[in-house]
Amino acid sequence: MVTPSCRRKVAQWAVETKEVSVRLACEMFGVSQTCYRYKPKQSSENDQLSDGRSIRLFNVIDDFNREGLGIEVDFSLPSERVIRSLEQIIEWRGQPKRIRCDNGPENVSVVMQTWAQKHRITLEFIQPGKPQQNAYIERYNRTVRYDWLAQDLFDTLEQVQDCATRWLWTYNHERPNMAIGGITPKQKLALVA
Repeated sequence: MVTPSCRRKVAQWAVETKEVSVRLACEMFGVSQTCYRYKPKQSSENDQLSDGRSIRLFNVIDDFNREGLGIEVDFSLPSERVIRSLEQIIEWRGQPKRIRCDNGPENVSVVMQTWAQKHRITLEFIQPGKPQQNAYIERYNRTVRYDWLAQDLFDTLEQVQDCATRWLWTYNHERPNMAIGGITPKQKLALVA
């Protein structure tokens, strides 16, 4: 079976090298003219360095007070890296009873499942295609993107991580959060301590 993208490439080749009309090339290779003209757009949701390399962020928040507990930045974030980040957070914050996450490969892996069972942590997965079930982190991710990630062009991972660390402190200590009554996450935590 030949995919539409392969047929599109062959049709484009025919137009460019054999001087066939777009209409005829599309008919010959079974491609709609819409598909023929399709060009993927660079998504604003795609986080990249200045050289075009994509980066990934692993954000952790506390649902209770919306405190940002960590932001990890790298080119890829396999389960082992996610676990290392979670263990660092657990070391200073304590172990949670459960972690809610999406169905990304780093979260559903055997490595992650084994780690969670070993630590008696329940992994709660949202339903695929239902990000609203993880609304707190989705809102937080949007805030991360709009407050600082999309504001600068970064050359290195170190620059991104440094900016993330500084922003996280500001977010937790100085930025009022309307979802928790217009106070900062640290103030909310202090109220219940």
